[in-house]
Amino acid sequence: INAGEALSAARQRAEAGRGRGGGGPNRSERHAQLLRLPVRGRGALAKRSLLDPETKWRDPERLPGLRAMVLQQSYFKGSLTEDRCVMHRGSGAVVFSDASGFTALTERLSRKPDGAERLSQCLTAFFTPLINYIYAYRGDVIKFSGDALTIYFPAVDDNEDPRWRKLVPPHGSYGLPDLGPMATACLRASACCIEIHKRLHQFDTGVDGVRLCLHIGVGCGDVTILQVGGVVPPETHVPRSEYLIAGNPIEQISIAEPLAKNGETCLSPQCWELVKGCVVENTERKLEGREDFHLLLKMNESKYTFPSIKHAAMQRDTRHENQFALSELKVIRKYMPSAVYKQIEGGTLTYVNEMRYISTIFISGQGVDASTEEGASIAQDLTACLQRACYAHEGTLNKFVIDDKGMLFLLVYGLPPLVHTDDPTRAVLACFDMVNIFKSMKLDGRFGVTSGRAYCGVCGSARRMEYTVLGDTVNLSARLMANAPKDSAHPVMVKGKADPIPIFAPSRKDPPPYVGIGPGGRILFPWNEVSGSADASKQNILLLCGLRNWEGIRKVQSLLGGQFSAELHMKPSTVPDEPLTGQPAVLPPSGSPFAQGGVMLLAGPPGIGKLELAEHLVTYAASHLQCLPVFGSMGPRPTDIERLGIELLRSTIAVFRHLDPSLPGDDFMAISEVMPEQHDDVLDLVQEALAGNSNPDESRKQELLYVLADAAAALLEVVLRKKSSIVVVLHLELGTSRFPSTLSVFDCFWDVANALLPFAEPGTSTLEHTKPLSVVIIATEAKRRQPCVQAAFNSGFAVELTGLSYESSIEYMAKYLNVPQSVLPEPLRDFIVKISLGNPLYIRETIDQLISHGHLEMEPGTAGSGHACSVHCHPDLESINIAAWAQTAMVGETVCLLESLEPLPAAVVKVSTVFTGAFTLADLASSICPQWAGATNFDSLRLFRAVRQLLELKIIGTVQAEHHEGQPQAYEMKNVLIRKVGASMVLEAQKKVVKRQALVDRVLSRDLPARMVEANAKLREPHIPWYYENVLTAEPY
Repeated sequence: INAGEALSAARQRAEAGRGRGGGGPNRSERHAQLLRLPVRGRGALAKRSLLDPETKWRDPERLPGLRAMVLQQSYFKGSLTEDRCVMHRGSGAVVFSDASGFTALTERLSRKPDGAERLSQCLTAFFTPLINYIYAYRGDVIKFSGDALTIYFPAVDDNEDPRWRKLVPPHGSYGLPDLGPMATACLRASACCIEIHKRLHQFDTGVDGVRLCLHIGVGCGDVTILQVGGVVPPETHVPRSEYLIAGNPIEQISIAEPLAKNGETCLSPQCWELVKGCVVENTERKLEGREDFHLLLKMNESKYTFPSIKHAAMQRDTRHENQFALSELKVIRKYMPSAVYKQIEGGTLTYVNEMRYISTIFISGQGVDASTEEGASIAQDLTACLQRACYAHEGTLNKFVIDDKGMLFLLVYGLPPLVHTDDPTRAVLACFDMVNIFKSMKLDGRFGVTSGRAYCGVCGSARRMEYTVLGDTVNLSARLMANAPKDSAHPVMVKGKADPIPIFAPSRKDPPPYVGIGPGGRILFPWNEVSGSADASKQNILLLCGLRNWEGIRKVQSLLGGQFSAELHMKPSTVPDEPLTGQPAVLPPSGSPFAQGGVMLLAGPPGIGKLELAEHLVTYAASHLQCLPVFGSMGPRPTDIERLGIELLRSTIAVFRHLDPSLPGDDFMAISEVMPEQHDDVLDLVQEALAGNSNPDESRKQELLYVLADAAAALLEVVLRKKSSIVVVLHLELGTSRFPSTLSVFDCFWDVANALLPFAEPGTSTLEHTKPLSVVIIATEAKRRQPCVQAAFNSGFAVELTGLSYESSIEYMAKYLNVPQSVLPEPLRDFIVKISLGNPLYIRETIDQLISHGHLEMEPGTAGSGHACSVHCHPDLESINIAAWAQTAMVGETVCLLESLEPLPAAVVKVSTVFTGAFTLADLASSICPQWAGATNFDSLRLFRAVRQLLELKIIGTVQAEHHEGQPQAYEMKNVLIRKVGASMVLEAQKKVVKRQALVDRVLSRDLPARMVEANAKLREPHIPWYYENVLTAEPY
């Protein structure tokens, strides 16, 4: 009837327009009026904002169903505001539907090359009809919990709407009395469950015989829907919030759902009381111990049928009148992961589905009733604290729900763009911080942490979807959380596993007992003490610093004086046994930082040789120049920035202990004896920090660092007055963190370095001493705006390291393999140099991987052959799948870089890996935003901007060639490592499409203009049919 009325009105408007002389709406306008759609580009309606209250139309198909209907209704009612924690209070039925079979499906498809695509298809095929049935009965999917759904059927009094005739009650059965809003909601939920089982039980996925089933629990009562969180993630500037449903029905379904088996629905006692006259109970199976719960069999078809109930619910459903359109995307942006929002914004939502290695954390918090005002406040505080702890390690808060386990949080490490090589470590460290949060709030918490391969992507249908993670590793994390014993680490049995699962109870690693000068005068470098790689570090120093033409060792040795000697590193690094007296046997060059003091900088990417140079520098300065070392390191974890101050204090007191062996062995007692009186007020803080008992919150960690650094500076002043040279080594390690909000935590490192500048700069110190203090800064990036970095460059003491030259790379390979350079095959040389980019760490990793995979073999030489050995490599090195070396730093860091890009630059990188040679902007646009498919100039501008970003990051480069006027700029993927890793992220079918589209576009761009000119010329000529031509050319009679 409504459609007929709309059609009649449209015809009347069209006839009225024709009566005014043809000035009425055209066909597109008439269709727009009929479908309540906007008219694009015409009239005031096209220009009016969708947020204008006078704009009555909605176009829900333009925006995917990314969030629950109740959230959208709350927004239009004005209850969804920043300052309100409770966004909805109401009553109704709540359904929890759990699917069986998805874990087996995910595990089977994870081993297939097209597993992500096929799993996405299976999810869509199953959830699309399921969600359609739910919404047909006026249900609302509140949350996806993996493959489970939490559904809310609100109790609404449809009789209040004057549009509906009261002759037929809301339940849809003529002649029967109205049941009331709550009973009607429970009836709709029961009918929905019956039809779902009827239509979708034993759903065939088409994958190795895997079938999907549902078991469902139903409860009813008062509910509260909250929005909690509001902390800004590191990858965006928009606060991230979660919404959840709480109330007594959640407790009911937490009991009812486990009682139901596959294909069954269990009703709570409260729900059964309302619908027991409308449905038939399944009495074949008794629920032992819970006789008050009831299994649902079918509708009481003498009174009600699920088709009539569904029809009445659909007819009275007015929720579509207030749905989000595309312009409201920013309203729900804070309720979705930023990566999903950016994919929607760029029109690439289908690319988010993938199989990837992730680390998941399930957290259960108990003892809070979130449906009360006090409980809602506690839930908000807890969520915000957990978000800060999670984001500090660059993780993602994926879910927050309330179920039978209490408050349940799902945190994931490894989701784009927050991808790191050490995500499992980050997850465990984040748990340590979160445990402290639960203790401070006096709440009980249980944690389960796992790492493995899982499906990460959109789950649901176009009508309602969420970004989620599915797989055995996710389920195992939840079951470890629920089943792991509190005070033991014995293997546990979990659902779905035949054998016990080994579990571990990690604890924070204790700091090394010594930093700086240790027992026997041995120099203990903090980065080696943490990793336990002192022996490997010595070997790397001999390999790298022994290169004949490496600019790094040349520059450092010119500041130290003398020549590099391998003998210095044949034994552990030590300082002289006796306290330093008199002048050193070797004097540093005049004007170097070791002669007069100053700041020295070692900058370069990871693995380039900074630490090797620093170790050689400290060892040489201690043994030849009588410089005593002091260390301070920060990173890569942003949660322990105070470690820099602690290490400065401990290594400084180690210098005192070396000069005066009578000092106590306990660091705090020794500090108490030598600390100047004016700094006695900080001794309590120093004692707590050294004992590891301070545990300051995030806001006080920086303050504590400054206090510890100031105390260390006071002790250094005492040392300098004793005429002892000092070399202070400050090391900043950023790891794979890439986002400014995370990296800004490390700005205090530069504050400490700048505070030491007056002690080191010659002529600026007020101390009366003759021995210099030199500060050596080790960092990935030379931040020239920092005064200490400027001082290093102004003095000529800055060493910016880049990759080894071709000749040095070959020499390094030969030394690492312990073979002559002459036996290295030319293809092997070229391949390793291209892949490693001259990075010593990457060279070692490449050689190790080639050997471990059988692509590189060495044979000992035979007597009289004249060769010490022979080296054989794979005949086609270019065909090796380097992307499979995910455990290496070279591949891991490259993946992190690519994953951190915005969607459009990431798409450009992936497309550019398909071209073996140069490519143009038009080649990229042919598959990303082709001009023949309706692309606009703005699309081309966005693509150009993405290319410029990649040029700045040096991921791609320009091709330097002679260009004719009008010829487009050509680009090239010069980084072979990025090319190979990026190409692994593109499916073979996608590569074919990119190549085909680029070839078609090139042909069209070359030939189409001329053909169009020819075609237009023909159109301008008058067309004379052939039979008229005969008449016109015939001779007159």
